[in-house]
Amino acid sequence: MAILIREIGAALARAVNLKVRPICVYGSDRIPENGIRTASISPCIASAIYQLATGTIDGPIYAGNEADKFFCRCIGGPAWFGYDNFDPRLAGLMSMGSKEVKDCNPKYLKESEQVAFEMYKSIGKVTPLGKYVIMEACENVQGDPGVKCIIFFGTSGQIRDLCALAYFRARDVLSKVSVPWGPACATLVTYPACMSKNISNGQVFIGPTDPSAREWLPDDYMAMGVPIKMAVQMAEDIEKSFIYKRA
Repeated sequence: MAILIREIGAALARAVNLKVRPICVYGSDRIPENGIRTASISPCIASAIYQLATGTIDGPIYAGNEADKFFCRCIGGPAWFGYDNFDPRLAGLMSMGSKEVKDCNPKYLKESEQVAFEMYKSIGKVTPLGKYVIMEACENVQGDPGVKCIIFFGTSGQIRDLCALAYFRARDVLSKVSVPWGPACATLVTYPACMSKNISNGQVFIGPTDPSAREWLPDDYMAMGVPIKMAVQMAEDIEKSFIYKRA
């Protein structure tokens, strides 16, 4: 790759004046040196990623599905990372409730259990990136360990400008930006890392649309997950685009 991974993250962050660090995502069969398990930081993987981005923790951080260790607070967590199938109870939990889900309040995020079931089916098979999913500040990445996507956090204006940059090469008006349904970790990792069979690597993903993100993400902030192929193109386009010209 002609441009270093950390330079890609830095260039895009600098282009829109991001205040928090971009985060790289890749897979590995080994725990990274000085790696911190996400569950020791937060029961929500996405929250742990945000803390890494803000510098609250230094990282790198990792998530892995080991039988004797807590993965995350969501029963669908391991499935979103490709370590298991989606729990059949999820459709009821995400909609109006189900007899299959005991002592758990429904989330009312889907119209019905059947609609939720069809939504999960539409995702397709999710393939894990490795035994462990590693999240590391781009500025600390050495070489290219196989980065699949880069995560950005910013204000609505900053994310808006990154969306416009994503469309710089597009020949249509709809293909480059997606605001998908799903947990925050899917917006940050699963979709942009192209882990699910039915997700394109030619889009950026913004959100999260998961209401529970209000617990850890400031109201004036949004997140963007960018497949590495798109991130490279966007970084290459900065000096040709409105961002550089207006500066």
